Amino acid sequence: MVLSKKRGNELIPQYSLTGDLLSYLRCGLQYRYHNGSSLPPSRPVQLWFGEFIHGVMEAAYRIWSTTNPAFPWPSNPTPYRQAPPKGRSAHDIGVIGDVVEGTLMAQGKSARSRDTRDNAYVRAQKAVNELGPHLFPLIASAEERVIGTRTIPNSSANASRSQLYELHGIIDVVTDVQLSGATTKNVIKQAIQDSCPGLSGNYEVIVDYKGSRRPATSEPYWQQGEWQVQTYGWLRTRQANSLPVAAGVLLYVNELSPVSSDLVSLRREVSNNKTDVIPANGTPDSYALNAWRTGNAIPNFSLAFRLARAIRVIPIDPTSQATATNNFDKVVASIEQCVAQEAVAGAINPNWAPCGDEETCAACDFRHFCPSPYPHKKGHVVGAPSAP
Repeated sequence: MVLSKKRGNELIPQYSLTGDLLSYLRCGLQYRYHNGSSLPPSRPVQLWFGEFIHGVMEAAYRIWSTTNPAFPWPSNPTPYRQAPPKGRSAHDIGVIGDVVEGTLMAQGKSARSRDTRDNAYVRAQKAVNELGPHLFPLIASAEERVIGTRTIPNSSANASRSQLYELHGIIDVVTDVQLSGATTKNVIKQAIQDSCPGLSGNYEVIVDYKGSRRPATSEPYWQQGEWQVQTYGWLRTRQANSLPVAAGVLLYVNELSPVSSDLVSLRREVSNNKTDVIPANGTPDSYALNAWRTGNAIPNFSLAFRLARAIRVIPIDPTSQATATNNFDKVVASIEQCVAQEAVAGAINPNWAPCGDEETCAACDFRHFCPSPYPHKKGHVVGAPSAP
């Protein structure tokens, strides 16, 4: 009797949608140092800000679902490096922020500066009090973990560690929306209706918070945001007891409280027709944006305009899901190829491409020895697969 040879163990690499794929698209070399070398950034400003907003919104929803305190909620943040104020209520956004901030600090994540921390609390307060009344009533399940397995394209040619990879993520909010019961005052439901006409019955909407401004339609991050929610939709359909996923909603929290640099970018995008939400001509918002100059106080834009800038609805269907997941398959293949090339060459820098992006480089601890820091190839994501 001839016994067959035992097959060797196959390592199926695991990838997080945000922690791996989007991080690699932002900067391949930074991703390698953080993830491949397990070197945590000493000042992870982008990471801290996003996780702080996520944490505050998650905690605020759980408080609202339990005790339903009326909006607006108070916000009395603890002064920078001082003792917490006394007499604050449990739903005070300052109290919620203290808990989230302490949790992140235990993980080695802290705000880069006092200004970063102050801006985070201002935007968290805006998100809870301005988005919360519309979002919280729609939530059916928060922080849902999703997972799925996919094939790596051309895995043999790329010398990948496996023919398959595991993709996972956390859907920050899954909403079960029935349009027949929608109130016309709910701006999120109205935005879904406007973007997905003809929907009826029950379906799910995936919502993700972004601790950033609404990107220009010409930026890579605009399309990557769409790929993200489309892929989340695909992953959600692989879970038991899920309803059809009709749309994804990205909530750009920074739009609720813009700063000077945001308005500089917005004015440029409006002039170049590179943004999809602009104030209507002749409105106070349009006049305020046109009249604003760097160094002046930030205009008091209307809530309707700021919410329109903050809410982005992306319709989801099988075709759009296939396009997005196929593009992320290419990202995984690119990462696996970099891993294989580094293993052969025994060197990191020649095999992982830096980005040369101003915002990313400014917050990167590795910029001092990066072979291609900003301003080289400004604004170009090197090594990222192109859109179809």
